[in-house]
Amino acid sequence: MSDERGHAFTFAAARAAGMSTGRLRHTRFARPFHGVRVDGRFDGTDIEARARALRPRMAAGQFFAHATAAALLGIPLPRRLADPGSDLELGVFAPDRAPQLRGVRSHEITWTGQQLVNLRGLPVLGPADTWAQLSTALSIEELVIAADWLITGDEPYSGAAPPSSLVELDQAIARRGRMRGVRSLRAAKERTRYGSLSPQETRLRLLLADAHLPEPALNHRIVDDHGALVAMVDFAYPDRSVALEYLGDHHRTERSVYRDDILRRERLTARGWSVIYTTAADLVSPAFLLIRLRRLLASTGKTS
Repeated sequence: MSDERGHAFTFAAARAAGMSTGRLRHTRFARPFHGVRVDGRFDGTDIEARARALRPRMAAGQFFAHATAAALLGIPLPRRLADPGSDLELGVFAPDRAPQLRGVRSHEITWTGQQLVNLRGLPVLGPADTWAQLSTALSIEELVIAADWLITGDEPYSGAAPPSSLVELDQAIARRGRMRGVRSLRAAKERTRYGSLSPQETRLRLLLADAHLPEPALNHRIVDDHGALVAMVDFAYPDRSVALEYLGDHHRTERSVYRDDILRRERLTARGWSVIYTTAADLVSPAFLLIRLRRLLASTGKTS
């Protein structure tokens, strides 16, 4: 067999290729699943490494689904579903039978038009259908966080197309029929917006909406008189030159980011913008933030 680091193969394939049982029992080989060996470095806490280790044991028609598919696709998940030690989740379309293997949770799924994607060589349920599968595991807020990411991705920064679209989310909901969780999906989709670049930004957006404040523009680009970018702010009320910026911990701990925040605020202030900085503490205790924002919008002529 190949000496490529991290190369996964089945015990049976190695024996057929002439490797001895004794050699296959050597400690150089990791044994992440029954009948599987990994030659070289193997990180059992990395979900993609575990998925690649399982791949040689997977039969045609089997694919990664549910939380495993979400993690592989990069969909933001709550910590309780992002445990690297959790069983990998595989799906098959009926009437195929789901595999029984330690370390794997299997699902037999009725095919209603779902599509699979090839993700770096791994068969994975498509992004929108993966989101729909999570309807019974996630709260409505968590489904909105995931949906915001699916229809936005990194596009506001990189220009790369997002993983999915609102139309595809609607199609995935329709494919669920009357299954449990459909109402949550519909409610989440109605609250989904393009533009949020992090779970915390989505939480803040929902907080503002629940407080009946005007809906802000998301990741709004502010330009100077010559069209050059001054800043892209997380939340903006362009007609009133009011901006909200969410600051994660790295804004506090990384000097360069902290300095950039100061310069951004100075540039925005120089152009007549008022900026409110928010943190995770405001999501837990939002009263003061909401008072500040209401007063600022009122002073600029826009009230809730």
